[in-house]
Amino acid sequence: MYLAKIIVYISILFWLLPPFRQIKGGYFLYFLISGYSDPITLFLLWHLKLNPYYSHLIISLLLTISIFYYTKFLKIRWIISLVLFLILSLWLCDKSTLYIPIVIFRILIVWQLFVSSANEFLLKHKINLYLSVLIFYELTVILKYVAVGINYTNGIYMFYLTLAFEMFICIFFIFYNLENSPLIKLPFSNKYEY
Repeated sequence: MYLAKIIVYISILFWLLPPFRQIKGGYFLYFLISGYSDPITLFLLWHLKLNPYYSHLIISLLLTISIFYYTKFLKIRWIISLVLFLILSLWLCDKSTLYIPIVIFRILIVWQLFVSSANEFLLKHKINLYLSVLIFYELTVILKYVAVGINYTNGIYMFYLTLAFEMFICIFFIFYNLENSPLIKLPFSNKYEY
């Protein structure tokens, strides 16, 4: 358990850095919320004894809204729908199923990022590595919640292993933002060869 605490604290320190890189040319609000979510969650756990799932549910809502904002898909009806979904989740879910709405919020984030990435690919014939890594990161987050939600005893090991791996993803976001991200150009031919 001592190793798990070290992983958590190092991860928290790592994720405090990307928002500074994302201020110009990135998903700043997303990284600001992500970077400060774990310290806030720990504070609420230690001082108010609030179950981390409740904190992460609200954080997932805020992250979803921030992604909708950056993908120009944010509309008042979506905010109302997401908040109603949050309230419904708090009412219907117990501690053992609260990971499900968190995963749903994260799937919405992946979907919006995928749409942005696909649009860029279709318009420029380039793969934006920044968006691809961000999608991959969100998929690892989903994996963590599903693993812990389905089987806490074994899933917690997956949680800490994934958390350690995500620090390498964090390093990418410390150095790159949306503006300076490497692009992978794919050659396309308009002619079909038979």
